[in-house]
Amino acid sequence: MRKYLFTIFLMALLLLSAGCAIEKKVEKGDTVKVDYIGKLQDGTVFDTSLLQEAKNAGIYNEGRIYEPLTVNVGDGSTIPGFENGLIGMKEGETKNIAIPPEQAYGVADPNLVLSLPRVIEEVPKVQELTRFEEIPRTFQATVSAFVNRYQKQPTVGMIIQLTDWPGKVVQVTGTDVVIEHEPEIGKTITNEATTFTVTEVTNDKVILRYDPKVGDLLPVEYGDLMVLELTETTMKVEALPQKQIETPYGVANVIESGDKYLLKLNPKVGETIVIQNQAGEIVQVTTDNFIVDFNHPLAGETLYFTVTTLTIDKGEESNFFEKYRLFIFGSLLIVVFAVAYLVMTKFYSKEDKETKKKVTKKKAVIEEEGMNGELKELATTVEEVEKKLDTKKETKPKKPKAKKKTSKKKKE
Repeated sequence: MRKYLFTIFLMALLLLSAGCAIEKKVEKGDTVKVDYIGKLQDGTVFDTSLLQEAKNAGIYNEGRIYEPLTVNVGDGSTIPGFENGLIGMKEGETKNIAIPPEQAYGVADPNLVLSLPRVIEEVPKVQELTRFEEIPRTFQATVSAFVNRYQKQPTVGMIIQLTDWPGKVVQVTGTDVVIEHEPEIGKTITNEATTFTVTEVTNDKVILRYDPKVGDLLPVEYGDLMVLELTETTMKVEALPQKQIETPYGVANVIESGDKYLLKLNPKVGETIVIQNQAGEIVQVTTDNFIVDFNHPLAGETLYFTVTTLTIDKGEESNFFEKYRLFIFGSLLIVVFAVAYLVMTKFYSKEDKETKKKVTKKKAVIEEEGMNGELKELATTVEEVEKKLDTKKETKPKKPKAKKKTSKKKKE
C-alpha cells in the first residue's frame, strides 16, 4: 500500500513541477509590461522607464510619469526591433537588445533636411484688394465633430444652422459628413469681422461681396487692414500689423522696410517647429535662412536597450498550450488524484473484505478451538470425578445389616 501511495505522490509532484518549469514566453499578440533603459553607442542614456535612472542620466522630465511600458507585441506601437527583441523572453527575464537603424528610427534622409527663409511674408503698407470672394459650395467634417456640435447623428437631407446661414447634409459615410452651404442670394450678413452680401450661388461655389465702410478695420492673420477707399469691385486698404506674430514656424517679428513690412523669424538652434504635423529640429541659423532637420532625432543611430519583462498576458494569437498550460496541468493533477482516489478506494474496499474474512475465519477457528478445549477439559474433569467416586466406593467399609425384631405377640 505504501508503494502505491508513494507512486501517486511522485506523479503529482512531477506534473506540478513540469507545469511550473514551463515558463511563459513572449509571443506575437501578447501584452507585456517592461522596464527599460535605452542608450546610444557611446553609452548616453536617451530614454528610460525608471525614475532614478532618468535622474542619474540628467534626462528627468517633471511632466512625465515614469512607469513600466505596456507593449502590445505586433501592433506596431513601438519600433520593430524593440518588439522583435521581446519575443521569446520569459517573465522576469532581463535582456540586452541591440537595434540597428533599419529596425529603429530609420536611416537619416537628406531630403528631410530643409533650408527655409527667415522672411516668411512681405506685406505692402497700402494695397488694393478685390471686394469679392469665392468659397466652395460644400465642405467636409467628421461625424464625431458633427455630433459634438449638434448633439445628434447626421442623416442625408438634414438641415442644420451654420455660422451665417443654413446648411444641408448631402452625404454621410462611416467617419465623415458632407455639408452643403444653403445661403440666400442677395442677403447681407454682418458678423464680428465685417459685412458682406451673397451675390451668387452655383453648384460648386458661393460668391460673396464685402461691403465695409471707409475707416473699417478688417482682421487678418498679422493684424488689421483699414479701409481707405471703395469702388464697385475693389477696396484700398492700409496694413496695420502687430509687432510680433505667432506663425507655424515660430514667432515672427514685423520689420518695416520701405513701402512694405517684413515678417521675419528669429529661430534658435535646438528649437522645434511643426510644419504639416511634422516636427523638425533647427540645426543651423544664418542671416537669411535656417536649416531644419525633419528626421527623427534618433535616425541613423544604433540603439541599445536593457529590458526586463515584468508581466506577460497571453493574447489570442498565442500558442494554445502556452496560453492554457496551467489549466492543462491543473486538469492533469485533478485526473491523477481522481484515479488515485478510485484506486485507493477499490484497494481499501478489497483489503477490508479480505481482512474481514480473515478475521471471521480466525475467530471461528479460535472459537472452535476454544470449544474443543473446553469440551476436552470438561471430559477430563468428568473422568477424574468418576475415578474419584469409584475409589471411594472401593475403600468405604460396609455397614452390618440390622436384625429384624421379633414381635412379642407372635411368640405368645
